Amino acid sequence: MSNKDGRETTRKMLSSRDDIEAALTRVGASLTHDVSAYLIGGCAMIIYNAKVSTKDVDLVMMSEEDASAVVAALSDSDFEEATPEDETYRRLGTTIMMQDSRGTRFDIFAKTVCRKLSINDRMVSRSTRHAVYGRLTINLISPEDIFLFKSVTERTGDLDDMALLAERGLDWEVVLSECVRQSGDVILEAYLAIRLQELEDVKGIVSPIKAALETLADREIRKRRGAQHHQ
Repeated sequence: MSNKDGRETTRKMLSSRDDIEAALTRVGASLTHDVSAYLIGGCAMIIYNAKVSTKDVDLVMMSEEDASAVVAALSDSDFEEATPEDETYRRLGTTIMMQDSRGTRFDIFAKTVCRKLSINDRMVSRSTRHAVYGRLTINLISPEDIFLFKSVTERTGDLDDMALLAERGLDWEVVLSECVRQSGDVILEAYLAIRLQELEDVKGIVSPIKAALETLADREIRKRRGAQHHQ
């Protein structure tokens, strides 16, 4: 990972809740207006006691304005824009990545992640208020929604995180319902079914919704092929 000037920076692992709290406090103290944000990745898993360390802070804001405000607050806290070297990170659709000299990194999103999933009213209703840091209010999305976000990001370690969440116990019907309701140009049912097959092959975890997803995906693919044939 390099900063905007091309200089290499050292990555660190945010290995405790104290590290996360300190990072979020820095942002909240520098904001010029109140912002509500949602933790969607490893940091949320740490707070849920589902994981012990993570590489970055994934924050989703509900508007471009709030995302820009957080980026400005990070800049005021000695963070610089970072350029991902891994193609996987370029595909995330991150609004911007910010990193400081110690290697603490924030991945900032405006509502949508990986151009596939968006924070919506259903996810907001399932989220829980974590804490307020100055002008920054942090909410945790549900474990089911974290699982779904992890299924579309394809980053190193995401399959491990999906396994940790599944082993803790998930409401699979919530995962299935949200996947189906957000499916659109990208057939998310097919995407999630492939990831669940990987979870089964690599981790030995069998999901009760994989067969339903495969059926739904196959039906949608056939429907789209039929529509193209009649054009």
